[in-house]
Amino acid sequence: MPKVRIKALAEELQTDINDLIILAKSKLCSSMITGKGGKALWINEDGQEILRRAVDIPEVVPKHYSGKVLRAAANPRYVYAFIGDLKIKVPVCIPRKLKKTVVGKNIKIEAIEDAIGVSYRYVK
Repeated sequence: MPKVRIKALAEELQTDINDLIILAKSKLCSSMITGKGGKALWINEDGQEILRRAVDIPEVVPKHYSGKVLRAAANPRYVYAFIGDLKIKVPVCIPRKLKKTVVGKNIKIEAIEDAIGVSYRYVK
C-alpha cells in the first residue's frame, strides 16, 4: 500500500475528515504524515494501520514516535533512544535478542501512559 490522502482514508473508514485529521496528529509521529496540512495530508502505510485501529477506540491506541537508538542500557531489556518529536532521550523496552542489533538505527516507539507515568516500548 502506498501513501493515501487523508480524504480517501476518511471515505474508506466512513468518518468525518476533520475528526480523522485531529486523530492523525495526536496518534502518529511526524514521519508518518506528509503534506501541507488540512485536507492535503498524506498518510504512509504504517500510519494507515494505526488510524484504522484508532477510529473505533481511540483511547486504546498509544501515541507512536520514531527514534534513534543511542546506546544499550544496563538492563538488558532496555536501550536509550532519542525521540526527535519530543527532543528527549528515553529508555525503551525491547526484546533481549535485539539489544545489540538496534544500536545506531531508527526504530518505531509506542508511548504507553498510565497512572504512574509514561513508558516507551519498541514496535516492529
